[in-house]
Amino acid sequence: MSESKPSTVDVDSIRRENALIGYQMAISLWTFQGEQSWARFNIMLVANSIVIAVIGLAFTSQRPVAVFTLLLPIVGLLLCGIWFAHTRREAEYSDYYILSARELEEKYLSDPVKTVSRGGLFAEGATVTIEIGGKTTQLRMGRLARSLRAKAAAKWVILILALLYIATILQGLF
Repeated sequence: MSESKPSTVDVDSIRRENALIGYQMAISLWTFQGEQSWARFNIMLVANSIVIAVIGLAFTSQRPVAVFTLLLPIVGLLLCGIWFAHTRREAEYSDYYILSARELEEKYLSDPVKTVSRGGLFAEGATVTIEIGGKTTQLRMGRLARSLRAKAAAKWVILILALLYIATILQGLF
């Protein structure tokens, strides 16, 4: 028996199927990472809320304890630093998964699949066209929505809390 080589059509079909599996995996990882990111965000927000509540109690007590009025804001500031580093790391993973999915989509699936590629254009403010039932609809993300991204909003929350802790430290010192 002689072995036959797979035809170019077979190889292309196999590559496309493998790309589709990789694409689905990248989308799944992107989704899972996003869920984990928000779960960590909420945990850090709760932890900071507890620290702020205890600081508030310490400052309003009749005999403020110096450990609580100075140490806790420092702990809160450290929490913000850790939180910021995690947020950066998660944003980079998110970008990696998005770009991986987009790369596979554009290289191997672009004829029928344009979801992530078109989503990138949409996020940048370009007009995208979607066809449903033979009718086309044009969508464009507004300027305000483009400027207030979740990653930026998360960083602002962390920065505001860090500034609050710095102000608390300064108040405790003077």
